[in-house]
Amino acid sequence: MSTDISKALTTFIMEAEELTGEMEQLLLDNEGKNSYTDIEWLHEVFRAIHTIKGSAGLFGLEELVSFTHLLESLLERLREQDLDNDVTIMAMMIESTDVVKLHIDAIGSPYSDNLAAKTSELAKQILFYLPELDNENGTFEDAKQAKESSTDELSAVIPPQNGTWHISYHPHRHVYQDGLDPVSFIRYLSTLGELQSVHLIDEAMTSADSFDPETCYLGFEIRLNASVKRQAILDVFEFTLNDAELLIIPPDSEVSAYIELIHNLPESKQRLGEILVQVGALSQDELNRGLSIQKQLGTSHPPAPLIGSLLVDKQQIPSDIIKAAVNKQQPSIGVTKTLRVEADKLDQLIDQVGEMVITGARTNLLAHETGNEMLIEAMAQLERLVENIRDSSLQLRMVQIGDTFKKYKRVVRDIASELNKEVDLVITGAETELDKTFVEKLSDPLTHLMRNAMDHGIESREERVLAGKSPKGMIRLNAYHDSGSIVIEVSDDGKGINEGHILSTAKAKGLIASGSELASRDVQRLIFEPGFSTKKTVSDLSGRGVGMDVVKRNIEQLRGTIELDSELGVGSRFIIRLPLTLSIIDGFMFQVAGANYVIPLDNVVECLELKEITTQEAIRNKQFVDLRNETLPFMRLCDWFGIESTSSFHQEALVIVQFGSFRAGLVVDALSGEYQTVVKPLGPIFEGLKGVSGATILGSGEVAIILDIFALIQIILSQSDAGISERFT
Repeated sequence: MSTDISKALTTFIMEAEELTGEMEQLLLDNEGKNSYTDIEWLHEVFRAIHTIKGSAGLFGLEELVSFTHLLESLLERLREQDLDNDVTIMAMMIESTDVVKLHIDAIGSPYSDNLAAKTSELAKQILFYLPELDNENGTFEDAKQAKESSTDELSAVIPPQNGTWHISYHPHRHVYQDGLDPVSFIRYLSTLGELQSVHLIDEAMTSADSFDPETCYLGFEIRLNASVKRQAILDVFEFTLNDAELLIIPPDSEVSAYIELIHNLPESKQRLGEILVQVGALSQDELNRGLSIQKQLGTSHPPAPLIGSLLVDKQQIPSDIIKAAVNKQQPSIGVTKTLRVEADKLDQLIDQVGEMVITGARTNLLAHETGNEMLIEAMAQLERLVENIRDSSLQLRMVQIGDTFKKYKRVVRDIASELNKEVDLVITGAETELDKTFVEKLSDPLTHLMRNAMDHGIESREERVLAGKSPKGMIRLNAYHDSGSIVIEVSDDGKGINEGHILSTAKAKGLIASGSELASRDVQRLIFEPGFSTKKTVSDLSGRGVGMDVVKRNIEQLRGTIELDSELGVGSRFIIRLPLTLSIIDGFMFQVAGANYVIPLDNVVECLELKEITTQEAIRNKQFVDLRNETLPFMRLCDWFGIESTSSFHQEALVIVQFGSFRAGLVVDALSGEYQTVVKPLGPIFEGLKGVSGATILGSGEVAIILDIFALIQIILSQSDAGISERFT
């Protein structure tokens, strides 16, 4: 397979996966609706499957083409309201998207017996609703063979015709939106013989101001010298017959056939006539006589404004000329376009921007050392530009989380069916944007949380009715921004967490000592411990004691946190907090014992001189400070690091930090201020190091450690809880 074909096939696979996903969402959104008041979604599903079928035919994916043809026929009956879109048909269509996905995944591999069996079985179900396509055996393979055999018999009767064929191919305006490329059909046509000429007509566009890049304004008048049958030419355009005006005139046809062609097409008859005369299909006298007869009969259309021009003279032309004709320069018009970029290239860009930030900091430091005011001012302006480039680059990786959330409708539907429960998925905050890296790595954790909610949380229909709840359970996916973080919540209205049951299970499994007494918050955290499960039996969904610990570990690898808030009989809520990006952040830098440390600027509430709010005697050996009538826990970082402070009490500062609803103070030796921070991961040897999330390189070339605010706050709160306990013991 050539490189060009490989690239085209890769593009087809990507687009087919997107279209299949869109089909699945449309079907899920409209499942259970037995009304034709709004069937636009059916048209969208039809267009998606039609596009997949047409593109698959170009690559010779016959099995996929045959199956999608059946789906297309079924959808056509639904669109024409010959069938009711009942639960059975909708379930069958949803299952069909799975089979289409399997076909797409299998591209490049042999057609397996397993895939053939699944396809054939589902095709039988579809053929039940398509009696006009079914034969007496009623199998998918028999239907295919019957169609192929009838076509072969017909072709055997009609001999090929040798000479110059005239093909008039005028695609409909929407073909680009359906993913079809008219040029690909012409390229394929060239394999049947010699393309003598290709004339491009673009008279349908009235002015440059009305130009729409997603609309096809093109028509093609083609001369093909070949010894072929008419059916062979029709086969070339098989997947675009419903999306184009196609007229095939065999060699040595009568003049009336060409006059009929001029009459049937909406373009300027004079222009079409000129083309036919130039290629030798008609003489000028025959054209004039034919147009005169049409005019007398009153059948001519008013000519459209002429925009295009004759691109190719009557001669043999190479394929690159055809490609150039279609890819001709269009007027410069301000329209919004989407450009598909490989994720690896985007990551490389972000890495380069990060290096530019580090180099800019180094250059700025050197500029200040020179004392040259003009140079310092120029560097300040450069830093602002670098910051803008940084923000714009990071924005390229931001995507709305709604598309990811919608995929879980299928997860909820399938698991609810398996558990014989009724569950609705409610999505809010779909417009919230987050780094695409997070989207990809959040898939498994979110899937497990919803499976867990449906298996452990949502009660059966009978249990919910007895508890005075709606028979149908609800799972809510919510996303929003908060304190410089992305927050994703997975909540349910199920039975909640039975803390007594959790505590007894943890003791029985040896996860905690038998005499231990834990706070409510700590009891709920036990579900994240490896090996913990309250299920007595193992099922396909749960019971093995693995899952929630993996969820926590995956979230922490993204420098995020997960918390649980549950109320018995009311429901549970898992709260995931993630940083806005993993690459570059606005940081706040300070010093402890002469070393530099950085924390995210979004987590900083305020900074105070320690001497302004307390005395050295009052703060010694204490873990709390009074700040504007608020008792605030704090930590001396030099004590936590196990090093000696290089500053006196009068130089120390208190940095108030916040993560979610938690607030605490960090006592540091000196403040350095804001700093653009390029996050560098630590090596494997530092994995699991509590309180540290990464490192960054300063302009001076030194390394500064990036601290994990949530971990520090948790340490401070646990120390303060222990301190309170000691007071009352």
